[in-house]
Amino acid sequence: MHLRSYLLIACLLAALLAAGTLGFQAPRAADQQAAEQTVTPQREPPTRPPTRPQGGPFGLSLMATPDGKPADALHFATSEDCSACHARHVEEFDGSLHSFSHHDPLYRAFAELARKEAGEQVYAYCSGCHAPAAVVSGLVPGTPEAELPDNVKAGVQCDICHQVRELNGAAGPWGEPGNGSLTLEPGKAKASIRPEIKSNLFHTARRADFLESSEFCASCHTVIHPFNGLRIEHTYDEWKKSVYAEKGIQCQDCHMRTVEDAVRVAQTLEPVTVMGKTSELSGTQREISPHTFVGGNIEAGRLTGSEAHGQMAEARLKSAAVIAVESVERAADGRELSFTVAVTNVGAGHSLPTSLTELREMWLHVRVSDPQGGLVFESGALDGHGELSKGTVRFGSVLHDAGGKPTFKPWEGVSFGKKRLIPAKGTERERFTAALAAAAPGALSIEARLCYRIAAPHVVKAVMGEQAFEPRIVEMASARASVP
Repeated sequence: MHLRSYLLIACLLAALLAAGTLGFQAPRAADQQAAEQTVTPQREPPTRPPTRPQGGPFGLSLMATPDGKPADALHFATSEDCSACHARHVEEFDGSLHSFSHHDPLYRAFAELARKEAGEQVYAYCSGCHAPAAVVSGLVPGTPEAELPDNVKAGVQCDICHQVRELNGAAGPWGEPGNGSLTLEPGKAKASIRPEIKSNLFHTARRADFLESSEFCASCHTVIHPFNGLRIEHTYDEWKKSVYAEKGIQCQDCHMRTVEDAVRVAQTLEPVTVMGKTSELSGTQREISPHTFVGGNIEAGRLTGSEAHGQMAEARLKSAAVIAVESVERAADGRELSFTVAVTNVGAGHSLPTSLTELREMWLHVRVSDPQGGLVFESGALDGHGELSKGTVRFGSVLHDAGGKPTFKPWEGVSFGKKRLIPAKGTERERFTAALAAAAPGALSIEARLCYRIAAPHVVKAVMGEQAFEPRIVEMASARASVP
């Protein structure tokens, strides 16, 4: 089968992290309280009445088949089955979060918590994008994990994306792609962007232009609460409002490219063409798309065993933003220092952070030091438990439950209390004021760092228990300034 640019479907409720911050009383950013009060509110009210679930023929997920009947589970091959002819694709794909969408240990723990607290139907809703074959074959919900065939719990394999017949989101209950809004038609004819593919022993091909569209990716990368309509994850909407969408740059133009090519796309807003073979049996060089599917999950090495995917994710994070120290002012008596830290989203075609923004942690760590290196001001340090300290400038959102309390559980979400994201090509600024103990002579040094991690430690511990790990922190960008 000749492959080109296909984006495999991704994680829906993948375990991620809380918004709560606590800790010691570090010096606050001068305008932090005002900033907290003016953070962009949730602008996506539920479009369906609460307690009125919306789904498809297999439950709350919108995964479907053409006739609405369960598909034969035997019609779903694994990537290993495809590797004989498509070794390059499989080598790139193995170790991606897509390849471990069902077996990622953080997701497994999170999904089991959802099953325990919200029931089998909500667990199956998650599985619609994490194990689509298990849902459309009618095995989930209802079949114990140990009794599921290996091929249907293999996650988002080749035979998921390449057996999609159509996108059903626009005609669905939410009027947009999301919640696994894909109609799968298992069989010998595989979805392809190449109508010239010749029939072979293993398969034929049918034209599927949607494989190159962002709507295809949004079918799982938009997460809508099935009971109240809250857009919990809305990366597609962020992209749709961006200059990337205006210029025709699709998700695949960055996430099915190397880090270097993705940086070039962000700089030029033009696609990068990659040439290669679409099959081990082909002697022709064609336009191809690498199947690494790398985003910002720096824990890939830990969760999937692929250090290469983790390293690529780190490189992508470090190319996504730049920061600068601006408008530095020191009081005449030398006892107060004010400055602005500007963060610009230069490399992502969506907001920073994105995905489940109530769970991601992206924040500013700012320090001011005296000529001897002594610390005179700090904001954004971690407390003794590794959590964000009080007053930290954090980009993201806070999800509220029905009682108005913050929650890290998507199935409990009813509204967003706060939301502060950096749109594609946009800039967010934060003003800091440091009270200096004395008018010390010599230059002061300002250091600002933009940091990121996929999980708050206390959430990982709450979800994974004894299997919990300490989330890695990546420095996405940094800037320095000297003050006479």
